[in-house]
Amino acid sequence: MKRLCAVLLCTAAGLAQAESTLPFGRSWAGEHDLPKPYGVGFDLFSMDQAYAIRSLDFELPGASISDPSAIRVDNALTHVDLKADAWLFPFLNVFAMVGNVHANTRVDLGAVTIPNVPPGLLDDLLIRYSGEVYGGGLTLAYGGKHWFTSLTGTYAKTSLSGDFDSSVRTRAWQPRIGLIAGDWVFWTGTMFIDIEESHSGRIALPFLGEVPFAVELENQNRDSAVFGLQRRLADTVDLNFEFSNSARRSTLLNLTWRFGE
Repeated sequence: MKRLCAVLLCTAAGLAQAESTLPFGRSWAGEHDLPKPYGVGFDLFSMDQAYAIRSLDFELPGASISDPSAIRVDNALTHVDLKADAWLFPFLNVFAMVGNVHANTRVDLGAVTIPNVPPGLLDDLLIRYSGEVYGGGLTLAYGGKHWFTSLTGTYAKTSLSGDFDSSVRTRAWQPRIGLIAGDWVFWTGTMFIDIEESHSGRIALPFLGEVPFAVELENQNRDSAVFGLQRRLADTVDLNFEFSNSARRSTLLNLTWRFGE
């Protein structure tokens, strides 16, 4: 990942020195000011949310789950990445990112019934994992001098390491509408996230020793209202902050350097 980050930064340095042909179709924007065509940014993202269980299996004779929906599952993660983007057209931005994620998924095993084991004796199944994140996406945008609307789609896949065999795939769509006031930009919108997370391996349980398990999870609430603001610190530097405190709790801090003419 370090090598890929170095390549992105070296490419950005080269583009900063060259005359840009982007975006194509500049005349379509009329007299509207356009952002500089290239950007390199740093993201710090955190999120806490509830998960739903798609399937949960224990290779343990007599074990049963009376109601999988009663099992409480919570996930908390911190994600950092380096992102590079380019405006191909005045209305279309594309981006790629590489980063790292650290997360905890906690599964409450109180709903698992095992003969001769008192109810509530089992501990939570705590799954800790980390790994490299690779992804990309696009943004469609339209607006005027003092307003804008946009739609961003993102796909990310995580190469994980940890105590178990794990995988995570994320797809997100985010429509926004916002107000432009000089060096400040304010917006609101919705973030639709579809997460598929799976883990398998062996977990140590009281009185039972190590037990093979497999669990498939998905996020319980796929949409959540978000609010954000941007401050232009300089002609080439933007600082962004976005948060959600409804169905999911999340924060995003982004610093982007824009360049090119």
